[in-house]
Amino acid sequence: MTIRRLILLLMTVAQFASLPLLAQHTPFKILAFYSDKAEPDHVDFAKDALKFLASRAVPEGFIFEATTHWEDLNDERLKTCQLVIWLNESPTNPKQRHAFERYMEHGGAWLGFHAAGYNDKDTRWPWLVDFLGGAVFDINSWPPLPARLLIDERAHPVMSKIPADFESPANEWYVWKPSPHLNPNVRVLASLDLSNYPIGFKDVLTSGDLPAVWTNTKYKMVYMNMGHGDKIFTSPTQNQLIDNAVNWLGTGAMTTSPVPKSNQVRSTPKGMRISRDGIAINSRTGKFYAVNTGRNTVTVLDGDGHFLNRIDVGLEPESIAINPDTNRVYVANSGSGTVTVIDSATDKPVTNVPVGALPYTIAVDPAANKVYVSRTFSDVTVIIDGATNIARSVKAGAGDAVAAESLENQTYLINYEGPQVTVFDGTDDQFSKIEAPNHLWAIAVNPTTKKIYAVSAGSASAIVIDSKSRATKIVKTGEIPCALAVDASSGKVFVANYGGNTVTVIDGVTDSVLATVDVSANPQAITVDSSNHRFYVASTRAGVVTVLDGTNYSEIRRVKTGNAPYAIAVNSGTHTAVALGLKGDPIAIVGTTMSILPTLHQKNNR
Repeated sequence: MTIRRLILLLMTVAQFASLPLLAQHTPFKILAFYSDKAEPDHVDFAKDALKFLASRAVPEGFIFEATTHWEDLNDERLKTCQLVIWLNESPTNPKQRHAFERYMEHGGAWLGFHAAGYNDKDTRWPWLVDFLGGAVFDINSWPPLPARLLIDERAHPVMSKIPADFESPANEWYVWKPSPHLNPNVRVLASLDLSNYPIGFKDVLTSGDLPAVWTNTKYKMVYMNMGHGDKIFTSPTQNQLIDNAVNWLGTGAMTTSPVPKSNQVRSTPKGMRISRDGIAINSRTGKFYAVNTGRNTVTVLDGDGHFLNRIDVGLEPESIAINPDTNRVYVANSGSGTVTVIDSATDKPVTNVPVGALPYTIAVDPAANKVYVSRTFSDVTVIIDGATNIARSVKAGAGDAVAAESLENQTYLINYEGPQVTVFDGTDDQFSKIEAPNHLWAIAVNPTTKKIYAVSAGSASAIVIDSKSRATKIVKTGEIPCALAVDASSGKVFVANYGGNTVTVIDGVTDSVLATVDVSANPQAITVDSSNHRFYVASTRAGVVTVLDGTNYSEIRRVKTGNAPYAIAVNSGTHTAVALGLKGDPIAIVGTTMSILPTLHQKNNR
């Protein structure tokens, strides 16, 4: 055989050998359903997902279509698709639901993200619960934060080229009961690493088994917890995981080899709602007031951090505001839908004011003697007359406000999912809006410069508002800014950056960044002693309060409190700071020595 004939023969063999390989890459069709009228962050995710999937279609050999018309979820349309994706919603129409059931039970494939799998007592779709492996939505973390994921089933095709663990971008993390781990038909592919706990600023997950990606082997399906906000597609590793799921499902979802099963549930999920305003100091008396959500009480400490009293309030107290002019303390009780009014002179309750479901944050306008209460999961702000304790509700679109501050007879509220600052006029309760970055999480006022500062966790920035002209300015901070405090004597503003493990120092006059200071990991709360310019930064997960010098921005000490501090206040007269934590009573830090007083529990046992 001549060399020429040998080459021709090899080329012919190669041509025929390639035919089966080409057949394996037959394009498959994806039909994605989404809503453009869902929760804003879910719409943002859907928009990003559409771009991501469309960009993958040609290089990865699939046909991609998307629609907001859920009536297309019918037998005729579904029989043309190899994969159905729900991006941010699920069908509510019985005909659409039944069509999807038939599609899946006859070999169809499904990929669902985040809210697409949401179910509760109002969903009324038992088939979906079984489809998800018996899992029913229980609680969630809030606001969206990044989390480290561990891969449970590394041999599964969806986890091809995925490392043993990686950081998933900011997301709202759902907890399901019972855990999908318990279902023998479910393979959990990825779960939250226990090192993430506690996670959240408001709705905090403190422990528990939290599967993030799984498949019910009775069907060709994958559910992914990820899908809230505009950060989901910022991780190349997570993008690869989504790619893997799309291609595995689109090409038939066949596992080539047995996958080992691990159904171990790490621990029972636990969560609680907290507020950074869970502790406050009465500037008139110097006393600290701190909520104890589990005991339905408020703990009172003197200016040196010593225990004085416990006051019974409503169910699940979360936040406190004080009017020093009238010497009244106001406590928002989320569980009972009330605000307890306390006389600070006697530390006795005066009355409980009904305000409606889930009051969360609270602010006082001393000049007008009014109390403003936000109700989470609503668009309502409740205004209480401090003289009569009569409440009325205003639909101001700021009901889910996470912080409120008052300045010169005006009260400012923010809402995580509304890109505005809401301003109430104390004279007539009329409100207006100031445009701001999205995902605002904390707000503070500078009484010296008459400026208002609000931080945007999503855009790593702070907005500065002039209270007179309402002119605004944007100042860049570290990643995920979540708390801020103003030094009333120096005018400096200190911003705690959860994602950057830093504090950004802003000049209150020029609004320029003066310094960026390293602190303990994941700071969540901050306060300033204006008499000596020390600032205290609470890191909940680390159980540490970092104390820094606000003049030269140097670290003084890291104090291990051990109580997962999430809120902190300081008495500038005694230089005593008190940290309120997830684990029981508040802990006082003596400013002169940075030592910790015995906890209330230890003291009461002596």
